Amino acid sequence: MIFGVIALLRFTEIMIAGVFAGILGSLAGLGGGVVLTPVLTLFLNIPMMYASGSALISTIATSAGSASVYVKRRLANDRIGISLVTATTGGAIIGSLTANYVYEHGLTWIIYTMFGVVLLLSIIPTIQRSTCELPPLHKPDWTTKRLRLYGVCYDPALKVWYRYWGVRWWLGELIMFFAGFISGLLGIGSGALKVLGMDWAMNLPMKVSTTTSNFMIGVTAATGSSIYWYLGYIQPFIAVAAAVGVLAGSMMGTRLLVRITNRQIRWIFVTILAYFGLRMVLRGLSKEHLMPLTSLERNVISAVFAAVIISVLYLMISHRLSETTDETVILYRTQPSGVSRIEERFINITSSLLRYGVLVSVTLMIMGLMLMVIKGRGLGYTLGMVMDPSSQINTSLIGLLTVIDGAVRLDGLCVMLLGLITLIAIPVTMIILNTVRFALERDVLYMAFSLIVIVNLMLAVVALPAILAA
Repeated sequence: MIFGVIALLRFTEIMIAGVFAGILGSLAGLGGGVVLTPVLTLFLNIPMMYASGSALISTIATSAGSASVYVKRRLANDRIGISLVTATTGGAIIGSLTANYVYEHGLTWIIYTMFGVVLLLSIIPTIQRSTCELPPLHKPDWTTKRLRLYGVCYDPALKVWYRYWGVRWWLGELIMFFAGFISGLLGIGSGALKVLGMDWAMNLPMKVSTTTSNFMIGVTAATGSSIYWYLGYIQPFIAVAAAVGVLAGSMMGTRLLVRITNRQIRWIFVTILAYFGLRMVLRGLSKEHLMPLTSLERNVISAVFAAVIISVLYLMISHRLSETTDETVILYRTQPSGVSRIEERFINITSSLLRYGVLVSVTLMIMGLMLMVIKGRGLGYTLGMVMDPSSQINTSLIGLLTVIDGAVRLDGLCVMLLGLITLIAIPVTMIILNTVRFALERDVLYMAFSLIVIVNLMLAVVALPAILAA
């Protein structure tokens, strides 16, 4: 009974962190991992490898929960997303394998520091584009025309339909590869870099960038999660609690996003980057005793830094805004446009898959937890062992057949793991569905993009574990 109460309290604690991460992640297109990883490690003292694994798999919940709405409303551009995911999945594979080397050699302080520096540097291009609601006009280039990087969407906050187009796809693809690498290395969705790649490199509207990023991060995270699972970095209890919270938070965030402007999203984005960026750098330097500070001191310094940065930038930008007139909305404005019957059908199917798939996975996770609390053990592990942040539960030794067999027998831990596996399978199924769609549309180029993503996913899920085991 005591362990059951402790488990529920610990679950609630991690879930609340997940809700916070899910709200901010869905608003800024970050996926939640960029917020959840620091929260789990900095405030809940969860080891970095398990925090990264849990955050990475929880990112899929953010993606599925948010993208189900964004795809339905045509805010997310699935074609652009799939073309770019070819790079992020490849990068995620390399990044996940690199993470294994880092953890085995005790170099986690490098991950903390690198994570923080990446976030801080991300502030610069974000602020540079904060004077306009929509990006400055760029003429379509050869990638715009060849890859058909066009889109039309309705913005409820602006109450207008506008047409947009992407440019410099090749530059976006390079940034996406690096984003995938960082995702696998740090255990995040790397949404910050994905948003930057689409917002800055490809000149897409901020809201389109954040929603398309949410569409993409689930696929990237599924790639890394599969490898993390084999490496034993998925701690079931933490991952389940975080995923449930992140899903709830992402649902709240999607409802907020459609009601706020692109400029407001940027300020939320910058505030998150400033606080967590410096916080992670300080944590990394402290681990090497290069800047020994207590946890409280790091929190205060980071909060003050974020407040100063956002205040100074707001004063600078508001002054510039008062001297300029934003005409970008007028320039982009257009009339509503429809989509083909095949595309509309698959948009509905994809949206339903994301929505109901994530609900099924979360239901399984909660059922598994309840069974664990009632029975007190699962797969031979006690409830206390399952709750332990540094638990020796090794997912690399738990195969799919074992999970299915245990779930049939109502083994709590197996049911929880089945929920996590279902979550990983959602983005994989989504890509397969889009491959069928492009085949029906006779779109050879995008069918090829989808097949490349499927190959990368199969490499992460099937081939690499077999190679590493040998």
